[in-house]
Amino acid sequence: MRHAPVNAGKIYGHLDLSADFSDAARLDQLASLLPTDSAVITSDLARCRETARHILRKQGRAEHPIHERTMLREQNFGQWEGKTYQAVEAIDPITYQAFFDDPATGTPEGGESFVDLIRRIQGEVDDLRHFEKDQHLIVVTHAGVIRAIVGLALGMAPERMLSLSIDPLSVTHLTLFQNATKTSWRVNFVNDMNRVRHL
Repeated sequence: MRHAPVNAGKIYGHLDLSADFSDAARLDQLASLLPTDSAVITSDLARCRETARHILRKQGRAEHPIHERTMLREQNFGQWEGKTYQAVEAIDPITYQAFFDDPATGTPEGGESFVDLIRRIQGEVDDLRHFEKDQHLIVVTHAGVIRAIVGLALGMAPERMLSLSIDPLSVTHLTLFQNATKTSWRVNFVNDMNRVRHL
């Protein structure tokens, strides 16, 4: 799932900002929806960790361990972080235009491209496949990371992955099937904001 919304008004990527937890109804819904027999894994940024903590408290699992993973961070926007898109365009219009002409491979100064993020997440997904076999995993992370995970599961081109909408506090559900010779994914739903049945 994606973390709670950040009301920053700027590009934040790797910036460690807190989130807005005022949507108590949605947090209650998530607590009833998400499995309670799950391991919980988050990005190491506060907005993901805090989102997981809010849900765990509502599930009566306040002391449940959270496994933080740096590799699950959002795309690194380098020198653009902390600035608005308008400010970036004014400062460096050529790089800005090049980025939006090819957002999959465009790289902000000092940052990473979306293709770089995909490579990082591929390794992380490989690790998570062996995290705790035959157990649900709740992974609280960022929009770009979720796009990459879904896109990798479906064999999508990076440009197509970027077309996926991933809203704050939305749930995306995948099932992993694996045996000694084959691994495959089923994408059950993406960016769901309304589902109320248990997973």
